[in-house]
Amino acid sequence: MAGGRLPITCAGEGPPVILLHGWTLDHRMWAPQVEGLADRHLLVMPDRRGHGRATAPPDLAREAEDVIAIADALGLERFALVGLSQGALVALDAARRLGERVTALIVAGAPLPALVPRDEVIDLEALRALAACGDVAGLRAAWGRHPLMQTRSPEAAALAAEMLGHYDGRDLLAPSEAPGLPREALAGLAMPVLALAGEHDTPWRRECARALGALAPRGAHAEVPGAGHLANLDNPQAFNRIIRDVLPGSAPSPR
Repeated sequence: MAGGRLPITCAGEGPPVILLHGWTLDHRMWAPQVEGLADRHLLVMPDRRGHGRATAPPDLAREAEDVIAIADALGLERFALVGLSQGALVALDAARRLGERVTALIVAGAPLPALVPRDEVIDLEALRALAACGDVAGLRAAWGRHPLMQTRSPEAAALAAEMLGHYDGRDLLAPSEAPGLPREALAGLAMPVLALAGEHDTPWRRECARALGALAPRGAHAEVPGAGHLANLDNPQAFNRIIRDVLPGSAPSPR
């Protein structure tokens, strides 16, 4: 990428899936999916701009182009997309640009104010102030207390804490506009769309998932039982089972 690199981790063989991690996290958040899905899919897991080992300058508006560049570089003509939280925004933006190249779109905990008025509070200005004064430890501690970062198992808590411990806030110091996802764009998604939320995610994120599942022409909605916002970490067995049934090339799992 111009100005830097986006490291990519790959695992498994089979129909390809590009997985996009959430804010303050990195590709390691998909470790439970490697364990559960790599026997039947090629999993492509980049560190997004501003996160992990990525050195490309943070810019949310350019991340859909990154997805396209990754797919082209790996020779992936068609592939599925999975994204969580901020990564779900990128996945949705990429899917509307790529059209039929996307075989399935799965988003978890997506923030969609165009569909549901936002009532969830994230004090980005306070977090940005901590980053600006170099208080990275304070930034990590403050974000770690937010409801979106609360986990429901020791394993999920350990992995979330490990990733947050490497987040340095550089994207907060180079703020960019999130991709606009108006209602009409979401209503035009022609591929199968699965909108997920954890059973214990915030009420707004759960309502966003329900709204997207109802709006997309080939949409569906599901909640991951016993899981919060980081649903793939909290209950990986259920998360993997649910998305296996949607990903092309996966045999339906037993009910």
